[in-house]
Amino acid sequence: MKGKKEDKIIRELFRQKLENAEVIPGAPVRTDLMRRLGRREFLRFNPGRFNIYYMGGLLAAGIAAALLLTAGPDKIKSEFPPDQPVSLSKTVMPDSLSGSESQIAYQISENRSDKGLSGPVKTKLSKSRDGNFGAVPGQNTAVQYSNGVTRSEVNTLLSRKGLLSEPSPGRNYLQGNSRSKGALFESSVTSGCTPLKVHFQFNASIFDSCYWTFGDGGYSFEKEPEWIYDIEGEYNVGLNVFTKEDSREISSSVITVYPKPLARFEFSPENPVIPDDEIRFINYSTGAVKFRWEFGDGNTSDLFEPRYRYKKFGNYNIRLVVSSEFGCSDSLVVHNAYAGSGYFIDFPNAFIPNSGGPTGGYYSPKSDESAQIFHPEMSGVSDFQLRIFSKRGILIFESRDVNIGWDGYYNGQASEPGVYIWKVRGNFLNGVPFIKMGDLTLLKNGQ
Repeated sequence: MKGKKEDKIIRELFRQKLENAEVIPGAPVRTDLMRRLGRREFLRFNPGRFNIYYMGGLLAAGIAAALLLTAGPDKIKSEFPPDQPVSLSKTVMPDSLSGSESQIAYQISENRSDKGLSGPVKTKLSKSRDGNFGAVPGQNTAVQYSNGVTRSEVNTLLSRKGLLSEPSPGRNYLQGNSRSKGALFESSVTSGCTPLKVHFQFNASIFDSCYWTFGDGGYSFEKEPEWIYDIEGEYNVGLNVFTKEDSREISSSVITVYPKPLARFEFSPENPVIPDDEIRFINYSTGAVKFRWEFGDGNTSDLFEPRYRYKKFGNYNIRLVVSSEFGCSDSLVVHNAYAGSGYFIDFPNAFIPNSGGPTGGYYSPKSDESAQIFHPEMSGVSDFQLRIFSKRGILIFESRDVNIGWDGYYNGQASEPGVYIWKVRGNFLNGVPFIKMGDLTLLKNGQ
């Protein structure tokens, strides 16, 4: 134990002596330290400094570029380097019927010594007046290739010679591939308003299969499909026709779909008194340039927001028809537009007679506060007849004055509490008659 304490004391003395001392390492030590720090920094991820992660990314990109350079269309082109000698001979072949020049036969020679083949490679093919390449007349219907020349290789040769007039991903066949504009099909319409239904008629006589694209993401394999366009816009319709001989024809057309306007309106006042009130029609339609209002009584207007006054009350259907600049239309009909007219008559379903005796049926705001008189709430009533019956059908009360209701008494005596029947008939100020009937409950004071 004593030895350990002495060692501890000695270490403490050295620590205190060397605590503020500055140690400067030599050049070999500094070099070794910097090498170790650099290696650690290179392995640590740091976006702002070149490290092992950047090296890995550059390596992967280099491998991908090498793979692309050794595959695909460039590989085909490399089989026929531009510095290789290419010879092309043309032979005019007369039409056997008319004697006129109908086809041109080409013979392509290419030195294939680099592929281990002896002598030049010769390939015969023909080009008709419409620009399509096919077999030499009198031979097999397929293009004649020799010594292993592929179709893609011949395409490369023809492109270098300027004989392939429309190089594109969709036109890489020499035989029977043509692009026509609106030749293979007809559409029932080329423009119209949404929703637009179009029927496509197929014109090709010989085909194996077909593929339609309608321009809005839809497609079909039917021969003569129908398609509905429900959103406005211009749509490119395409048709691809395939035959067994590995040939294809392409045809396209444009369908234009116009937007449909929207008919919307209101009228003010909401519950007009007819024929007293003038009615204003408020137009909220969109996408329209022409308007036609039908007021339901035989009269019309072409104004944007007309005002109209009816001659008599009635159940009128209001109709608005709007049209766009493209001839598209929409309509809105409000049936029985004035059913909630300002003229009305309604009755309560219960009341409490005055306990002090008959009042004669005259009512006022004060009597209405305690519901002592049975009378209608009304507007625009010119005359009426109100009758009150018992449950057995006995006439208890009758009034022809709109200002007099039933006070709950019969022959000076208070009627028994219970359910009674009321019936009213009369006319509004506009001459429209009304008849109504219902139940009422006579309540006793204290109930």
